[in-house]
Amino acid sequence: MPGYARLGEWAGPVLSLAVCVFCFGILLGRLGYFQDDWHHVFFAYWQGAKGLQRFLQTDRGPFAWIVYAAFFKLLGYSPASWHWSLALLRFLTVQVFWMSARRIWPQAGSLTAWLGLLFAVYPIFTLQPLAVAYTLHWSMYLVFMLSILLMLEAIRHPRSFVLLTVAAVLLQAVHLALIEYFAGLELARPVLLWLLLRDLKARERIRQAVKLASPYLVVLLVYAAYRSSYGVLFGYDRFNTLAILTDLLRAPLATLPGVIQAALQDLAYILLSQWSAAVDPAIIDLARPSTYLILGSILGFAALGYFVLTEADRRRNAAELSVHPLQVSIAGLLIVILSMLPFWFTGFSIFQKNQLWSERLALAAMPGASMLVVGAVYALVERAAFRHLVLSVLLGLAVGLHVQTARSFQASWDKQQQLYWQLHWRAPALQANTLIVADQEILFFMGIYPTAFAINVLYPQITSPPEASYWFNAGFEHVNFDRLAAGEPDTFQKYGTTFTATVKDVVAISFEPGLNQCLWILRPELANAPGLTPAARTWLGVSNPSRIEAAPENVPLTSVFGQEPQPTWCTYYLRADLARQYRKWDDPISLWREAEARGFRAPNAVEMLPFIEAFARQDAWLEAQALTRQAQVLPDRSTSLLCDLWRDLAITTLRSVERDQAVARVQEDLGCQP
Repeated sequence: MPGYARLGEWAGPVLSLAVCVFCFGILLGRLGYFQDDWHHVFFAYWQGAKGLQRFLQTDRGPFAWIVYAAFFKLLGYSPASWHWSLALLRFLTVQVFWMSARRIWPQAGSLTAWLGLLFAVYPIFTLQPLAVAYTLHWSMYLVFMLSILLMLEAIRHPRSFVLLTVAAVLLQAVHLALIEYFAGLELARPVLLWLLLRDLKARERIRQAVKLASPYLVVLLVYAAYRSSYGVLFGYDRFNTLAILTDLLRAPLATLPGVIQAALQDLAYILLSQWSAAVDPAIIDLARPSTYLILGSILGFAALGYFVLTEADRRRNAAELSVHPLQVSIAGLLIVILSMLPFWFTGFSIFQKNQLWSERLALAAMPGASMLVVGAVYALVERAAFRHLVLSVLLGLAVGLHVQTARSFQASWDKQQQLYWQLHWRAPALQANTLIVADQEILFFMGIYPTAFAINVLYPQITSPPEASYWFNAGFEHVNFDRLAAGEPDTFQKYGTTFTATVKDVVAISFEPGLNQCLWILRPELANAPGLTPAARTWLGVSNPSRIEAAPENVPLTSVFGQEPQPTWCTYYLRADLARQYRKWDDPISLWREAEARGFRAPNAVEMLPFIEAFARQDAWLEAQALTRQAQVLPDRSTSLLCDLWRDLAITTLRSVERDQAVARVQEDLGCQP
């Protein structure tokens, strides 16, 4: 029955949709912005299309801003919108790839279904949660795949050859003009045409493949000349495009071994290492609830893939004898190599760089890698049921890796939200040119510059572009502390944005929620706080919390940062510490009583300080003593810090019998030195 068989034909796309929705949508509502996302959000929100143009001119090229301006207009600033959009772009790219594969192998329903499925989740690219940053990549990937599909359709429909070829070339020009990531994959066109022209004799097959690919290769040559001239045309090029090629021409024997080594390492990483990451035993932690989600994903999609594709085979009732799986596998390997050539010859490598962030270079290798894997399984495993079993296991493992990745990024966003809202509670407003400094990087899947741009989205811009109103730095990176401490200004620059600060502009923080601590605004009075690193103690000495203002209160964009969390202990502590700074002593007392009524307790003595001081300065000495006794037995045992506070209270409060008795009793209990 034709209708019954057609259900089998669409099994692959339907399963791909399920895979994409599950992998990239299951935690979508709990994902936010990460790393390079923040640069785009900052420029789009505060400076609009012109800001995006200025930023992307230095990062992506002269035309990428057009794509982002359109997407920001369409999607706004909600992270969920961007994640759904990127998942859709990825799914559509996979479907167009599957349609192209069907044009090449029309009788190979199961093989092409597996090609699409593995391309959808091939475990080399795990940066899908960077939804804004990779919108350009996946939108242009889709454009490239459409160009490939039209190229193949032009061969199959001679009457429309010219029209379809022109459309394919135009799409090729679009993706090359906007991003360079798929330039190497353009070299795969003759390979795909050779696979399509399987009815021709060997020599004629090669000749026709090259001839039909020639218009696209001409465009690619023009692009190569244009791309290598970026520095001349635009005065800036973040890639030293001709560096390795120049070295190869000048000293081939000295340069070639390095290129070959980078290529072999990357091939091993793309084709082997990431599959081993998918079976990492560390994911099996039965005490962690997410383990069951990951293991369930692996088993569930392995079973689903096996059932769906086996049933599809039964419905089609057709053997795939027209496909030579070894050809598929060899062509896949060749495509992987071709897709990576531009990176290797411009000095880039996945394995030799930061692998997490460099995995983006392997985006173009994913179709070839899926062809290599599927072709190898078809060549090595004869029985269809066993093929489906092996490929289903690989599908399940890849799905599990993506779910595990999404879970890790969700933890990053949770920590980010804690930081942003705790900053809001403790520092509702900041003076312009405030430099926030931590002893180290405090957020993962982020970085110093992304955190700086995120803070500039959190607070309103007071200065005019290209100056940023605030900045963030970690430790002593990008700053000369001795010069800064001596009073000299220091300037930070990134993506055409500048920021200048002096030592008087510094607000030092400590943020260790993993140690059960709230955000701490450091000040010299906390010099004896336990657990601070040497870098934190150095910055503490120059920290100037007076740059924090209580008003006007700037409510963070809920579309970006989410709704304000329900009150926790940190809510009360940070608001009390802000009130302490402005000597509004009634506020910490009322906040303490409310927190106590709701069952919240301080986890350390540092976070008891504003409440102790407030009670003392309101002459509630018995309550101040009681809170000090509570703080004394907390795990951090901050006796010296409590002694510092009571020494200050003994000097700065009015004498009374109650005060003198309280001071004497506390100093005796704590063993404070005079």
